Amino acid sequence: MTQFIFSRNATGAAWILALQALLMFFALPSHAVPTIDEPAPPLKGTLFDGTPFDLNDYKGKVVMVNFFSSFCKICALEIGNVENYYEEFKSKGLEVIALSIDRPDDKERAARMAKNYNLPGGMVSDLIESGFEKKYPTPTCYVFDRKGVLRAKYTGAKQPQFYRDVITPLLKE
Repeated sequence: MTQFIFSRNATGAAWILALQALLMFFALPSHAVPTIDEPAPPLKGTLFDGTPFDLNDYKGKVVMVNFFSSFCKICALEIGNVENYYEEFKSKGLEVIALSIDRPDDKERAARMAKNYNLPGGMVSDLIESGFEKKYPTPTCYVFDRKGVLRAKYTGAKQPQFYRDVITPLLKE
């Protein structure tokens, strides 16, 4: 009988420890999901060309942070739209940061894709500081206004209408 009571208590103690560990896991800080109408979370790293960047330094500009993958067919279809819009509105204060979620082994492939489309980009795996998730369905973009406040989040291929409806009004502010 003593053995049974000990086993039952040990099992109960194990459950309590497991529950405590689970609660501690969920209490640990994780990457925040940027929230609409809130200031931009931290985002610092190095672009493919070696230039350091800090999202905080882009205040005064409208910034689209675009998460992509070099293996994503939708990304390949939309990247020309991103490039065209960026080239047209860069002089009006638009900045794009294209961040690849590819594995570090695929950095060269991701860098080639960003370079082919004249987009400043880097690797999520190379970020020094990030308040964003490490993985997203691709493409996913975040659009920040000139004050550094998140104004839009969009997952999927962005058509020209997206830029006209979401980004162009911010550029006029």
